[in-house]
Order: sequence, then C-alpha cells, then structure tokens
Amino acid sequence: MAKNGSNKTLITIIVILIITLLGASAAAFWYLNKIDTTQTQVNRQEQNTTDETLAKIGPLYPLKPFTVNLRTASGKDVYLKATLTLELDDKLLSKELDAKNAVIRDNIIMILSNQTAQSITSDMGKSKICKKIKANLNSILTDGQIRNVYIVNFVIQ
Repeated sequence: MAKNGSNKTLITIIVILIITLLGASAAAFWYLNKIDTTQTQVNRQEQNTTDETLAKIGPLYPLKPFTVNLRTASGKDVYLKATLTLELDDKLLSKELDAKNAVIRDNIIMILSNQTAQSITSDMGKSKICKKIKANLNSILTDGQIRNVYIVNFVIQ
C-alpha cells in the first residue's frame, strides 16, 4: 500500500511539472511574440518617418565633380575631389542654375580651395562647408533657394 501512495505522489509531481513547463512555455512564447510585434511596429514607424522625410526632399540638382588644391602649411600638395548635389526648393530653379553654372562653380571652387584638409575631414567641417556653399549660392540666386547641399563623393589625397 505504501508503494501505491508513493506512485500517486510521483505521478502528481510529474503532472504538476508538465503543467508548469507548459505554462512557462506559453508565457515565454507570448512574451517573445509581443517583443517581436513591438519591434515590428517600431520598424514600421521608422520606415514611415524615413519615407516622409524622403518625400519632403525637393528636386535635386547634381553638380559635376570639383577637384581643388587645399591649403597646407607644409607646402605639400593636397587635393580634394568632391561631388555635390544641391536640393532645390523649386524645380524651376534649375534653369537659373544652368544659366549661372560658371559663377556657381567658381564660388564653390573658391570656398573649397580656401580650406585645409584638417578643417574639412570631420563631419562638423563638412557640415560647415555645406552651409557656407548654401549661403553663398543663395545670395546670388533670384528664382528660388537652395535647401541643402549634399556631399555625394569626398576624397582627400
């Protein structure tokens, strides 16, 4: 009889363990699924924000590459090859940019060649150059404004 009671206790413990494991598995599945769902929602929101930002970008006006000598204290030749793209507030501005192409290129060459390699290798330095180019070009434009200057290629040698 003692053996029969011991078997019932063992079976009860095994059943309780199985129920506990099933419950823990269900809870873990639910929790991991909820994290995945939350991450998916965050990814969708980020994608929507990126799509909205890209939709707000104005017409783009690519410029031919610029190759300039940079200023150096040592007298060593240092070259910059940069390709820029202008973001316009209106596509009609591209006609004025075409007409003033030589002036625009001259202004950008003067700004770029007045820099040192050290001053424009950092992100902050590049950002300052873009702001300077934007302000300079906007001062000579009459049919619209440049919203942003994007660096497409930037090599210092």
